Amino acid sequence: KAFIFDTETNKLLFTLEGHTDSIWCCKFSKDGRRVVTASDDHTTRIWDSMTGTLLLTLRGHTDDVNTCDFSPDGTGVVTASDDETA
Repeated sequence: KAFIFDTETNKLLFTLEGHTDSIWCCKFSKDGRRVVTASDDHTTRIWDSMTGTLLLTLRGHTDDVNTCDFSPDGTGVVTASDDETA
């Protein structure tokens, strides 16, 4: 699970549930509307940060996904994995 908190109130806003193993990376898109997470379950997931809704599950790696980030314009995502691919 990953959590989104309001940093002014410390209130938990959303719990991002769906990964089946540890999450190693999570980042907001530049516009703050999406969150990307990378996990040992070999997937990367994109979430709506305003609702906590899962938007997309990216599959393709054959081992743990260690890191992820949005492209500068927010239209792409890059990931890197223990399967030695990015």
